[in-house]
Amino acid sequence: MAAPTGNTFNNKYNPEYAKQCYKLCLLGAIDKDLAGFFEVDRDTIKNWAKKHPEFAEARRAGKMQADAEVASKLFERATGCTVRKQKVLSNGDIVEYKEELPPETRAMEYWLQCRNRDKWNPKQKVELSGDAENPLAFLMAEVAKEAEGTSPLPNGS
Repeated sequence: MAAPTGNTFNNKYNPEYAKQCYKLCLLGAIDKDLAGFFEVDRDTIKNWAKKHPEFAEARRAGKMQADAEVASKLFERATGCTVRKQKVLSNGDIVEYKEELPPETRAMEYWLQCRNRDKWNPKQKVELSGDAENPLAFLMAEVAKEAEGTSPLPNGS
């Protein structure tokens, strides 16, 4: 039976949960997933991590290892890599071969955006300065300056 929602200090914890938590985190589980698996509220997972150091360590280590594995694969795609493949020939023989995958632009962009947000953020911040009453005053001044000494007629007469 699941713990009641909001019962964040339940006493359902079992020391075996640390191993299970580690394995689930290796598979990419987040706190919401852990809560569903253990049939408790998500806040209970956080409280177990505070009260039980072995659970907190298993949770941290599992998430860290999973993140490192994903980062490694992302890096491989961003820089290019070699993969092993198999092909079945028309006579039924299976042949193994290696294929070079070129660097993938989207993986490079994502990697750089995560590692160096200031330089690679797709959302650029632009600061405007000038008169708050008339924000286009600088542009109008340039147009007026260019218009001096010119004729309003197309041929300049």
